[in-house]
Amino acid sequence: MKLNQYQLISTLFDYPDSKYRETMQLVADKLKPIYPLASVELEELLKLLPTNLYKIQELYTKSFEVQAVTSLEIGYVLYGDDYTRGEVLANLSAEHKAVGNELGGELADHLANVLRLIPKLKDKELLNDLVTLMVAPAVENMMKEYSTTSMKQKEKFYKKQYKTLIVPSVPLGMYLHLFKALYIMLDSDFELIKENRPFEDVSFFGFLKNELEVEEGKKSSNSCSMKFDSNGMPMGCGI
Repeated sequence: MKLNQYQLISTLFDYPDSKYRETMQLVADKLKPIYPLASVELEELLKLLPTNLYKIQELYTKSFEVQAVTSLEIGYVLYGDDYTRGEVLANLSAEHKAVGNELGGELADHLANVLRLIPKLKDKELLNDLVTLMVAPAVENMMKEYSTTSMKQKEKFYKKQYKTLIVPSVPLGMYLHLFKALYIMLDSDFELIKENRPFEDVSFFGFLKNELEVEEGKKSSNSCSMKFDSNGMPMGCGI
């Protein structure tokens, strides 16, 4: 299975440069024959994305860095500041080094860096575990942060904690299309785990702790089209 497409989409999770929109259109075009639904999500994002670079960068910063909607560091999304994240960073750093992956000033668990690692891993079992036990659950948690409830909680928290809220001049929420595109790709290429209950919720406002439960006998989703609810969360396969 060739996975160079993850190298392609990884660039859309990097800090935007002057060719960001051009790159997104290129990625959408290249993904269309393999993942038509993912390509549609990127096209939808392009319709909403500002044309001005400064506004795109402002959107990126508010979405992922300052008073962020979500973090792009999958270890933090899954484990918070728990010591487990330190182990994740150490192990991922070793894997990046082994394949010559440049981290570009970001941490080893930054989503863009992990996506660039996927096509370079030779150990198929390790690759499958990385995607199904870490990347996909983290992306699903990232999508949850764009729900209306979570966005309102964040706004309330920042107003109380910092007495101010950095309000961008562009609407938030559009990056959900990018996460949906990636999730569609992952679900097409890997045997994603479906839990009987949500995995451990250690996202920004996650206070309930549950152990990860693996449902045996999950069928491949390669033959179906992923459906999302009104908040953009994956619902499973449609007909």
